[in-house]
Amino acid sequence: MQLANSQGWHIIATEKVKFLVEELASIMELRVGDPNGYQKLIFLRRESGKEQWKKPGGMLDPKIPENLPRNGWKVHDLEALKLWSHVNVPDVICEIGPQKNHDLEIIRMWLSLHPIYQRALYSGGLPFHAALIERNGRGVLLAGQGGAGKSTCCRRLPLSWHALCDDETLIVRDDHKRYSVHPFPTWSTHLRQSSEQTWNVQQHLPLAAIFFLEKSEKDEVMHLGQARAAANINQSAIQAYRGNWSNMDSEENRYFRIKLFENACELAKSIPAFRLRASLKGRFWKKMEKVL
Repeated sequence: MQLANSQGWHIIATEKVKFLVEELASIMELRVGDPNGYQKLIFLRRESGKEQWKKPGGMLDPKIPENLPRNGWKVHDLEALKLWSHVNVPDVICEIGPQKNHDLEIIRMWLSLHPIYQRALYSGGLPFHAALIERNGRGVLLAGQGGAGKSTCCRRLPLSWHALCDDETLIVRDDHKRYSVHPFPTWSTHLRQSSEQTWNVQQHLPLAAIFFLEKSEKDEVMHLGQARAAANINQSAIQAYRGNWSNMDSEENRYFRIKLFENACELAKSIPAFRLRASLKGRFWKKMEKVL
């Protein structure tokens, strides 16, 4: 998995959890590849009743010669899974508990993206609760609370626009402080239904603008100042990151909330943000085109 800012991940799995990683790869349109020098996200299945599996070193499959340290790992327990990190290695171990049901496995897939979001955050990026739409090769974000109409607006767009996702995205920043955005899965479509929808998470677009969506009787676009834009960006990032707060200690929680806000402020300085009021029958995209 390669991102626009040259960050990447090599995702691998032990035999007992291989099927889950294959499904994750299918949903995210990732292909099988050889080791590529990127840091690794290693999936393991913890079997109930095995005391030696309390530490990740006891879970490593001998078929995966990772040469990782056996001790000194720190765990972030997200309840549905555990993420193990080590100060001396860039790789992350994703420990999956005993298999129970389809919905739980989907939630585990979603939470397993935490290290990817976290690393993007370190370099100035943000996970973002928004739809990603494209026009003329540029990416535009439609952000809003659940029920604000993101999916409806995506379905109503004319052929000159193209919707890449309708719920979750990842914004990344490169060394030149340029922002690009990737589409990420709408995990709710895979919960309690056998959806076959997929998202090409490696596809990316230069980020041109962010529109914060509101339902209205008429179509209208208003420019947001940097302070209001930063506050709205921060809120959308928190919504996308919400599943990753579980069981963080207070110091970690504080660090990530500060980092989200700092990155939101930097993004607001570089990318124009607007309030978009959209009606059910109007041509809201025409208002957007005038300011792009």
